[in-house]
Parts: sequence; structure tokens; C-alpha cells
Amino acid sequence: MPELVADWRARLVREIRRKAIHLSGLSVPLSLIFLGRTITAAAIALVLAASLVIEAQRLQGRIRLPEVRDHEKNRVAGYIYYMAGSLLTVLVFPTMIAVTSMLFLALGDTVSGLAGSILKNSDVRGETAETAHGPGWRVKPLPVLAATFVACLVIGVLSSRFTGLDWPVYLAGAAAAAFVDGVAIIVGGRGLDDNFGIPVLSGAAMSAVALVLLF
Repeated sequence: MPELVADWRARLVREIRRKAIHLSGLSVPLSLIFLGRTITAAAIALVLAASLVIEAQRLQGRIRLPEVRDHEKNRVAGYIYYMAGSLLTVLVFPTMIAVTSMLFLALGDTVSGLAGSILKNSDVRGETAETAHGPGWRVKPLPVLAATFVACLVIGVLSSRFTGLDWPVYLAGAAAAAFVDGVAIIVGGRGLDDNFGIPVLSGAAMSAVALVLLF
């Protein structure tokens, strides 16, 4: 029992450190609101370019980044997908949908990570995915899926006072975000990185529903 408690604490502390960095993504919706799409996209593109240089150095073994997950040591890490997804979201979707999508990523995915650090079998894109043969599905435990959906739904409700999005719109976005986060479609030992998928697919879902509501 003491070993289990120690392991749980270690995983929780590690996830908290990672998500503290993850929360820096809140700068994207704030920048969209106060600085606009052009400046925000330019800033993300600049940071992404610098990060790609750093990532190339890391993959060549020249530098080490302590918060990179074990299964990312020999492949592109999640923070690159985070910035790539953020840039695409800012460029493609209407501003308020992009803001909501990025809140789902920064806050909703943080809730998912913390919940997943408590429950086993929550790392659906980790070592079990890498060792899988052929395509398949990996699904997080139901409590983690539920926590992510509820968190994103609450984010949608609270932010709608500012964004003006109708409830079917952010409901669809919350469902898409929870699905992308909690269900990994594995092909060749890899699944779509949720740091990219959450903002892009939730943004697409919200845009589709918003378009339907116009008719």
C-alpha cells in the first residue's frame, strides 16, 4: 500500500508540473480577445518556429526537456502539436469559437490529465499504444471521459457570457473535446495527439453546429 500511494503521488505531482506548463496556453485566447487574430497567429508562428529548432536539438540528444513524457523521448513531443493546433485553430475558425476551443485545450485537458493521474489505464497514447500491432482503439476510463466533458461544458457555459455562443454550439464542442481526449484511434502504434485534436476538432464541431443554426 505505501508503494501504491507513493506511485500515485509521484504521478500526480508530475502531471501537475506538466499541466502548469499546459495552462500557459491561456495566453492564446487572451491574445485573441485583446490583440486580435493577426498578432496572435504571428506570435504563435514565431514561438512554433523556435520550438521546432529546440525539438530538433532534443531529438538529436543535444538537449533534454524534463517534462517530456517517456513515450515522447524518440518522437515529436506534445508541445509541438499544442502550438500547431493552436495556430491552425486561430487561423481557421471564427474568433469566439477559437477562444472557446483553446479554453477546452488549456483547461479541459488539464482536468483530464489530473483525473487520469489518479486512475489507471488513462494513458491511451503511451507505451501500450506504441507496442500495439495494427489499428485499434484505446479509451480512457469513463470517469476521466466524464470529467473532461463536464469541465468543457462548464467552460462553454461560463465563457458563453462573453463569446455569445449558443448552448448547442459549445455542447458540441465539449463533446468533441472529450471524445478526442479520451479516445485514441491507434494506427501504426500512434494516435492523433490530443493537443492538436482537441482545439481543431472541437472548433470544427462548433463551426458546423453554428452553421446549421443559421438556417
